[in-house]
Amino acid sequence: MPKTVDKRAEARRQAKIQQAHATPAADRPVVRSSSAASRGAYRKKRTGFLSRYPWATTFAVVLALGLVTFYGYQNKLGPFAPPPPVQAKCDLKTHHCDKAPIMTINTSKTYIATIETAKGNIVIQLDAKDAPIATNNFVFLAQQHFYDGLYFWRVEVPGKPSVLDGQPSTLSLIQGATVAKNGQDPKTIPGYTFKDEQVVGNYVAGTVAMANAGPNTNGAQFFICTGDDSSLPKSYTIFGKVISGLDVAKKIVADDVIKTVTIQVK
Repeated sequence: MPKTVDKRAEARRQAKIQQAHATPAADRPVVRSSSAASRGAYRKKRTGFLSRYPWATTFAVVLALGLVTFYGYQNKLGPFAPPPPVQAKCDLKTHHCDKAPIMTINTSKTYIATIETAKGNIVIQLDAKDAPIATNNFVFLAQQHFYDGLYFWRVEVPGKPSVLDGQPSTLSLIQGATVAKNGQDPKTIPGYTFKDEQVVGNYVAGTVAMANAGPNTNGAQFFICTGDDSSLPKSYTIFGKVISGLDVAKKIVADDVIKTVTIQVK
């Protein structure tokens, strides 16, 4: 019985071999995977769409470039970014600056200014936090050597005639930073003005503030209170206080010269 089963199995195997050899390879069915067929159909469909509608590709590219350009323009990126600001320039022969200085100080740092005079040094701690515009202006002009050789032209002493009207003064201060000995500099010096800032503090001895000719007319001139000037209206931006050399400030007389102003940053 086992031999008969073996013979039948062998017979079936031989029949399959003969059938395989009898069928030409070209006539054998080719079976493709469904995924390969799908990809082929998609490529054909896509290629066919682009060949039928070539303008669609151009439109899509132009649209994408337009959106990127619009985004860059709206957000000032790339070629649409504004140029970096250019710092002001001052002609030290005429003491004329082409514009107000741009902000360069770091308000979190401490700025110390030393005014050198023939009678000694006046050291001022500038107030970058409460008066950043005035402090930045003073630092800029000092670093430009704008103040070198300019005059203290106004000295106010209580009871003595004021240079402004000849009447007995009620103030104690020295005012300087002018080219003219009488303080009457033309408007071309320094050539710009900047706005007032909120006055923080009082005009006590040692206070350093901007001098002006009315609201928002600050420029280069400043004054130092040598006594209590609390009677002054709060119209003058306070941007520093004397930390050394107040006795020197009290010795200043009209026509004394500012040799130079140096700035130290801490």
